[in-house]
Parts: sequence; structure tokens; C-alpha cells
Amino acid sequence: LNELIDKVKVGLRNARYSDVSISGFVTVWNRLTNFMGRIDKTAYTVKIGMDFLEAEYGMTVFKKLTPKNKRCARAINLLSDYLLHGIIFPKRKQGARTYHPQFQKLFQGYIDKKRADGFSEDTIKSYEIYLSRFSDYLNSRGIVDIRDMDEVVVLRFTETFTRYSPSVIHNTLCALRTFFHYLFQNGFVSRDFAYIVPHDGYRQRTKVPSAYSKEDVEKLIKSIDRGNPKGKRDHAIILIAARLGLRAQDICNLSFNNLKWETNTIELLQEKTEKPLILPMLEDVGLAIIDYLKYARPECKSTQAIFLRLVPPIGKLEAPTLHSIVTQHMRTAGIKIEDGKKHGPHALRHSLASALLEENTPLPIISEVLGHTNTESTSVYLKIDINQLRTCSLEPLTFDWNRGEEVF
Repeated sequence: LNELIDKVKVGLRNARYSDVSISGFVTVWNRLTNFMGRIDKTAYTVKIGMDFLEAEYGMTVFKKLTPKNKRCARAINLLSDYLLHGIIFPKRKQGARTYHPQFQKLFQGYIDKKRADGFSEDTIKSYEIYLSRFSDYLNSRGIVDIRDMDEVVVLRFTETFTRYSPSVIHNTLCALRTFFHYLFQNGFVSRDFAYIVPHDGYRQRTKVPSAYSKEDVEKLIKSIDRGNPKGKRDHAIILIAARLGLRAQDICNLSFNNLKWETNTIELLQEKTEKPLILPMLEDVGLAIIDYLKYARPECKSTQAIFLRLVPPIGKLEAPTLHSIVTQHMRTAGIKIEDGKKHGPHALRHSLASALLEENTPLPIISEVLGHTNTESTSVYLKIDINQLRTCSLEPLTFDWNRGEEVF
């Protein structure tokens, strides 16, 4: 372990990491050393690294981590990457994705084609992330021409993301296959490497939506302190999510043009489906928006977005911020958040659907309220309406032991 740590420290210094950053990693590695001593292990493995993160920091899922846990996970990933591949993968900052110069034109051409084919921007961003990792890996192996890529390089790269969740692994493998098809079909390589990319056997399962009771939702709304600008803004946001079921990104995108006061409606084009949606301006929602606009919204000439950050730089809110807002107020309200249960604005959307089902609202109407393109998307909410499911239960058949058959 000590030898591995020394090699990683040299690699970090060569990559111009600051002494402060390296010192932070060393703190985690010292704790790892103590952990391995307690379990009587001297040789580091990827599994030991994962066991350490779970035992010491409670990490089993690597998303929505606190800043501290992100640094700890990064420290362990540095060791695992160097152990497996002898390199240090750079930590990407959010923003426009770029590739190493020798691959920039080629990789960007593939992304441009995906965009021209009508893929959503969310899908495009995911492909950019996967390809930027591949670009880093190729560059670390000294490959300057895509034609120098071989089967070993491809397979070794697929080993670099085994620590990610099954869905991320699956999506990365799929992206690689389509990228390799693109390279071969356009004559950039003489072999279609798509056929050697491993199959992971991942099957996406429809998850039961996370929903909260009507009582919890009302408790959440009433707990918000509206005596300050943040409270007024958050109250309006949470009411829109809870009463109208708008998605987080659509709430962020709301502008003054979407508010139709003359008809008491909110009219918008949904980001996810690109379909128009018209919702009623419920009285409490309208009053909350007015209260925020009159007494809390900062002046900002650069955007027509309704909901803004309240501290510099003033600007439009982003969807992840809405997740933090809802989670913070849920905790303040004392609402129990069970392990694995969603607790952002989408959970409020699920809760609205659940409440409508409990009131025997027809599925097509719920679908219309939620802005679904069809009722198939809405039918997943049937899984959380336990009372309705109970009405579908069947009486067990009686077995006549004398006759040896079921009695209907």
C-alpha cells in the first residue's frame, strides 16, 4: 500500500496538483492504512477500497455525495486507477467537454451527428462524458492516431469504469458500441470494435416512484418560514412542485411569459418532452408567486427566469439546487426520509400523482396534469396506490381434498 501511495503522489505532483490537495488525499490514505491493519491486509485491492468507503464513510452509491465524501471517494479512486492502469485520470470540471487535440475533430464529429439525429441534450451530455473519459485513456496510452487503437486498449478501457453503478456501466458500453460503429462506417478505422465491447446483461427495472403522504406534503409546505426572501422563493417553488407536479427543470425555466394572469394559467413547453403544457394557476400557487415577485425576487436584467439565486452572481436557478431546497425543507419539517427513498422535487411530483390516484382520478387526466405523452408513463404510479391494488386482489381458490381438485 505504501509503495502504491508513493507512486500516486508522484503522479499527482507531475499533474500539478497542489500540496493542499495532495495533503487531503493523504489524510484519507492514512485512515485506509489503519483500516487495512484492522482487517489484517497488506496488499491493496479495489474491493478493499470499496469496503473501506462503506465501512468508514457509509458510501455504497457514488452520486449526490457531500463535498467531503466526494474527496474521500476521489482519494480511493486514484489508488484503484493507478493499481489497475498505472495512470491518474484527470478530474473533469463541469462545463463544455473537450477532447485531446488528436481526437477533437473526430470525437466532436460523432457528437454533432448525434445532435443532428435528434438525440436529447441530456443524452448528448452523457455521450460527451463517456467520450472524454475514452479520450483521456487513449492519450494516457500514448495513442495519437485512432487507427493505432487495438482490442487490448478497448477491453482495458472497459475495466476502468467497473466501480460505477450498473446503469452507468451499461450506458457507457452502449455509447462505445455506437461510437465504434460510427468510426468503422465512416472509414476512420478498418475494424468495427463494437463487436468486442462486453455485454453486461443489465436490464433496467421500472422503479416504484417515491411518494409522500398528503399529511407530509402539507407539513412540508407549512414548515417554510416566509418571513425572508429565501423562504418566499422556496415556498413558491415547493408549491408549484407539490400542487402542479412540474419537473425541476421546467420550474427553473419558468419565465414571466409563462404566467398567463388573464386566464389564470401557467403555459409552457416542457423541456423533457418538448410538448406544450397548460396548468391552472391555483390560488395558493398564484399568491405564493406574487409574494415572491413583489418582496423577494432580486432585480436581474440578464434573465426573464422567475426563480433566481439570491446571492451573487444573481441568475437563474439550476435543477440540482431545487433538489437541495426541497431536501433542506423536508429535514426542517421533520419528515422521515427512508434509505433509498427520493426526496427532491420529483418526489413531490410522485406524491401529487399518488394523491390523485387515491381520489380515483382517471389515469388519462393524471397523465395530462403531469404532462406525460401517453398513459403508459403514468401507469407506473399504480404501483404506489396500495388501496387500489387491494381492490384487485383475488380470493385464494378452495382445494377439495376429497376430490383432489380446486373448487371454483
